[in-house]
Amino acid sequence: MIIAIDLTYNPYGGSFSQIENIFKYIDTYKYEKYIIYCTHTNYLTFKVYESEKIIFKVSQLSSLSKVTRILWTQLLLPFHLLIDNVSVLFCPGNFSPIFAFTKKIQWIGTVGPFEQEFYKDFPFIGKINLLINKYMMIFSALTSKHVIFESKYTRDLFITNYFFDKSKSSVINLGRDDYFSLASDNNTHITKHYKSKNFLLAVSHLYPYKNLEVLLHAINKNNDPDLICLIAGKFHTKSYHQKLVNLCNELSLEEKIFFLGGVSKEELKELYSNCEIFIFTSPFENFAYTLVEAMSCGAAVVATNTTAMPETCQSAALYFNPWSHEELYQSITSLLSDHDLLSDYRSRSIKRSNEINTYKEANTRTSEIIHELIRNE
Repeated sequence: MIIAIDLTYNPYGGSFSQIENIFKYIDTYKYEKYIIYCTHTNYLTFKVYESEKIIFKVSQLSSLSKVTRILWTQLLLPFHLLIDNVSVLFCPGNFSPIFAFTKKIQWIGTVGPFEQEFYKDFPFIGKINLLINKYMMIFSALTSKHVIFESKYTRDLFITNYFFDKSKSSVINLGRDDYFSLASDNNTHITKHYKSKNFLLAVSHLYPYKNLEVLLHAINKNNDPDLICLIAGKFHTKSYHQKLVNLCNELSLEEKIFFLGGVSKEELKELYSNCEIFIFTSPFENFAYTLVEAMSCGAAVVATNTTAMPETCQSAALYFNPWSHEELYQSITSLLSDHDLLSDYRSRSIKRSNEINTYKEANTRTSEIIHELIRNE
């Protein structure tokens, strides 16, 4: 029995953690052989897992660009599956071949392309790419034997708007990493540097849709001289980073807002564990892994009230309208002014995080779906 995985996309953030943990818990799937179709970059990243049982096949065409990746997936991958005698193709990268001779399971882990407001800060070519991805996801989901959604929000969106058959789907929430828990007192250099200050924390790659402007405006309303805000995340969009820096200068927040850039996993754990409040400003997320990580470390959470955030945190967060810095300011103030309430939300975070699948549990459930699909041949 041969299981294939399409790894010709670019996993990052939570998606990268998902793939890393698929390899880590590959024995959960209990099959004889695995073929990993991948780009050259992904091969270099994950080749440590290569073995007699796990075979990597590099696609040079899909390594060139997003366009050639789509061409390879749609036109060539179906024939590779036949030649390699694959039983089931698992596609964790949001879309799969629309037409295939092999049974396929598709994982949908993003919701941005389905939200109209998501498009506004992208250039024209970026908007075209998002539209292509959107319809690739829709059409390939409709021809898949089974689709796994990370949230009920996204599954319901497909059922309501695109005539998707609910019986062909599952919802698997994931994101709980055993590494993330309340940190010890051995602080990293980052938390040592800021230990004399009370700090709010935001963790996000700097893309325009992450909506961090609302946080800057909320901080501007706070008059506590000892309260600062740390923003951890890679500067993926330089123009957006500069926009945020310019806004900080305009609001005279140079001594209140600190951009840390990318941080290590160890540093991230310390930041989650030591912050006063973790603030999540993105309006467009499927099942946000950073929220799960923050809750696992016992951070009190303030999050947007849109897309799948209420599903992710449930009663473990205070919610605000992502377009209202006044609501965000009021949420921050209500927690900082009431120690008992702050402590209560920290406890709620840990309780909620324990209800979410670990990566191993998510892989076990995925394996069961694949097994059921094979059994019903």
